[in-house]
Amino acid sequence: MSVAQINNIMSEAQKEAYGDGLDDETLHPYMWICKPHYYSSGFSFYNYPYAFGLLFGKGLYAQYKAGRPNFVEAYNTLLNNTTKMDAKAVAKTMDIDITKKDFWLASLEMIEEEINQFIRLTEK
Repeated sequence: MSVAQINNIMSEAQKEAYGDGLDDETLHPYMWICKPHYYSSGFSFYNYPYAFGLLFGKGLYAQYKAGRPNFVEAYNTLLNNTTKMDAKAVAKTMDIDITKKDFWLASLEMIEEEINQFIRLTEK
């Protein structure tokens, strides 16, 4: 992918995320590259919440895609409990044990699919 294509994706993502709340004149197409802390593995104290949140969200999405019964109701309960419980207890409301690796492997499989898609797109 070219820089222009990635910049366009970044701008479109900002439009989707912020809707009418962000003026088109204030879009930041280079945001994907100018935030070096996103890519600094040495800042584990800083990146841990991002990594945990990403993997947790991907794992939930994997369950949704797999057709988990009553997913939406269980997910709403999970969201309601996020300010009342720690991560382990919140996950348990959806019968997820975050101390076991099966959940996290499903999360990583989702990311692997995205990486493979990126590779396919950039090989053209």
